[in-house]
Amino acid sequence: MIQPHGVLLVVDNKNYAIVQVSENAEPVFKTSPQSLIGSIFFDHINANEKQIISERLIGIAEEKIPVTVTIKDQTYLALILQQPSYLIIELEQIETSKEENSFVSIYQDLKFIIQQIEKADSIAGVSEITSKALKRFSGFDKVMIYQFDKDWNGTVLAEAKEDGMESFNGLVFPASDIPKQAREMYKKNAYRLIPNINYAPTKLYPVINSITNAFTNLTDTNLRSVVAVHLEYLRNMNVVASMSTRILKDGELWGLIACHHRTPKYLSYQACSVFELLSGIIGSKISALQNKQEFDATAQLYLTLNKIAETLYKSETLVGGLFAQKEELLELLNADGFALSINNELRAFGQVPENNQLEELIFWLQNKNVSKIYHQPSISSVFQNAKAYAQQVSGLVALPIQPDKGNYLLAFRKEANQKINWSGNPNEALQFEANKKDYHPRSSFKIWQETVQNTSFPWKQEELEIAETFRNVLIEYALHNPTS
Repeated sequence: MIQPHGVLLVVDNKNYAIVQVSENAEPVFKTSPQSLIGSIFFDHINANEKQIISERLIGIAEEKIPVTVTIKDQTYLALILQQPSYLIIELEQIETSKEENSFVSIYQDLKFIIQQIEKADSIAGVSEITSKALKRFSGFDKVMIYQFDKDWNGTVLAEAKEDGMESFNGLVFPASDIPKQAREMYKKNAYRLIPNINYAPTKLYPVINSITNAFTNLTDTNLRSVVAVHLEYLRNMNVVASMSTRILKDGELWGLIACHHRTPKYLSYQACSVFELLSGIIGSKISALQNKQEFDATAQLYLTLNKIAETLYKSETLVGGLFAQKEELLELLNADGFALSINNELRAFGQVPENNQLEELIFWLQNKNVSKIYHQPSISSVFQNAKAYAQQVSGLVALPIQPDKGNYLLAFRKEANQKINWSGNPNEALQFEANKKDYHPRSSFKIWQETVQNTSFPWKQEELEIAETFRNVLIEYALHNPTS
């Protein structure tokens, strides 16, 4: 089924005969859906439009092909999606009176927003600029920029909204709000528009596609109907219309532009295309900012690593070389303390567990056959004995030097004591009925605060990469100085 703000056709790609049509097609074609079946789609449009479509259908295109067509003296935007044996054509009416001056207007708005985004020097700045600019451009009551974390929970980085609307700025939405299958859809579809959650779904006629003898897969269409649980979710938010646009970074889903409106709201294909274009520009800008941050941080870490390595190779022992540069070592590993176990000698500096606890931890690492760099922000969650000192030090990065001999460098981080402001209780994100089959989304989005204990801030990827390089330095030193 589809949303009724457009008409959907399924057309045989060999002879362009219509094999399925949405049941709301009669106002467009001035004839019943039943009588459209078997008719040739090209017979309903003019010859010039037929020629344009034929030229653009050469080969199999992965993206939807937009074409303007005229049916019964009305102008429509046709989005054509090519499948191996058929075409899916989505029709949405164009109001020509509004389109005459739209290009200049949209181009001016777009250019201004892009200029602002390019000037931003932080992800927070990009998010703030984008949310305000897109609210002004689109007229939505609320526009949010939403970033996913490694567990697919989403944090609202910026928000522009009308007075009286509930604020979600800074809140975290649980991963279950946008499940995996929905996230995968955003990799193929730039945006998802729901003009009115109270719509009546429109069926396809006939139900079965005569070419495939199966249901037609509408996953990649703009008009596809929305699952009831998501409509209920929006209703619980007091939202009547919504639009979500992906933000990709390096080909992966980084976040979303989420738009809400308290009354029905339709956005034209032209306006939706602005969102799509800006999402790509935002993704590129975010990628550039993050790459610069990582490059600058990595460059500084390498300066510290080179200094430590130079001093180490001038030292007679590994212990002497490292403990002569205790502060530099903490800076390199971004840690609050470290311990070195080498040739049955245990030395420590900074915030670390007691010696007997360190020996237990090293024995545990050996039993786990940890022979590569190992990192864990909550060591007590995987090693029971670590609970005794979890409030003192919670995170661990272990650099095995000669693990069979118990030679390790261990770096520790203290407990971060993080407070997460969830948008509603994440444990109640889905509420199942007594039959254990039917379920509903949570009804409250009020702040629900969680305190994360016995956990440090995790190590960043660039920090782990430098730690691995440093481990290689330690291994090389140990191999050339076996008794030191």
